[in-house]
Amino acid sequence: MDNQWINDHRLIDLRRTSVLDGDVRARIRDGTVRRLTAEMAVPAEWYDNQTPWRQAHIRAVAVGLTVDAGVVSGPAAARLWGIELLSIEEQVDVQMPGGTHPGAKSTWTAGARYRSTLLPSGQYADHDGIRITSKIRTLADVTRFNGLVEGVVAFDSARRQWPGKSTETLLADVGELGRMRGIARVREAVRLSVPNSGSVWESKARMILHQYGGEAVTSLEVQVEFIDEESGQSYFVDILVNGWVILEIDGRGKYRGEHGIPTETVVIDEREREKALQNLGPVVVRAAPGDLEVTEGICVMLRSVLDVIDNHTPPRHVPRVHVPEAA
Repeated sequence: MDNQWINDHRLIDLRRTSVLDGDVRARIRDGTVRRLTAEMAVPAEWYDNQTPWRQAHIRAVAVGLTVDAGVVSGPAAARLWGIELLSIEEQVDVQMPGGTHPGAKSTWTAGARYRSTLLPSGQYADHDGIRITSKIRTLADVTRFNGLVEGVVAFDSARRQWPGKSTETLLADVGELGRMRGIARVREAVRLSVPNSGSVWESKARMILHQYGGEAVTSLEVQVEFIDEESGQSYFVDILVNGWVILEIDGRGKYRGEHGIPTETVVIDEREREKALQNLGPVVVRAAPGDLEVTEGICVMLRSVLDVIDNHTPPRHVPRVHVPEAA
């Protein structure tokens, strides 16, 4: 099988490894080549140097190229569609087309988890040798099997990439999936999703505020534009809580110099930005991904936001310009 999936992921198709390929077999034995499935392997050192989400993507491809009749679904399918997620799955969800039930667990492809659920023919397709659930079926399955928060994160990511999908069109798409367990949660995820969330961490923060903010949180808006009326400088903020508390989510990569900008430059720029926003009237709360870990209904980010709401007086005026409405 010579296709782009294999070329892009440096996979070794063991079905094509003949008796003469003793070097590959020896490298499997000494651990320099690692089997991901019975039929797909990968250079171990290269694989270990990939990010966790890239490794998950590679595993999804390996399983997809190995299963004979199965369809890659759930989080693994989301990765193959380019949909961002919060968690890193260790196993690749696979469904059988039609009403076929997966065989005994002892017969499952290594690295795969088979789910018994009806998968009609119109809800998956073959993509260069890998069967993948359709985009809307993928989003629905992520929500059904991985929870509301992960579902909203996935729908946010999908809407960010495919802006033509409004709430109404997505609900119509979900309706075409037919009856299935968990469909009410899928509709809820669609209604809670927005087209302009900046990242998975912003989506998670918004959901934490929605689920655990209680009566203190009266409104949540994303990517709100503020303008300094004196300088004309424009600022877009990640999340605006109650119309006057700005929540900025700091991504992990930019503090490691991963975007080509020195870390110290990023820190200075953000301090200047925060000072400028504070001068406009709102209160700014900064949070990192680690501040979003919820324990018993509270996390560092939520506590910080609630403390501001409880202990600060809302400004009379904030120079916001435009709030893109979630369609």
